Amino acid sequence: MEKKLKIWRVNSKFLGLVIDFRTPSGLFLTKEGRKWVAVDNTTGDAWTEEFPRKRQAIRWLRGKFEI
Repeated sequence: MEKKLKIWRVNSKFLGLVIDFRTPSGLFLTKEGRKWVAVDNTTGDAWTEEFPRKRQAIRWLRGKFEI
C-alpha cells in the first residue's frame, strides 16, 4: 500500500523558494488571491499547477488526475 505524503500549507514566499531551488521535497499548497497553487516537488521537479478550488488542488497533488 502506498504511503500518503502530507500536503504542507505554506505561504507564497516559501512556495517560490521551493520552485526556485527545488528543495525541500514534498507536496505544497498555498492560496494566492482567488486561486490555489499546488506544487509537487517529490521528484525535485517542482511541478506547479493553479486551481480555482482547494479540493481540485489536493486531488491533483494526490495523483487523482493529470492536467
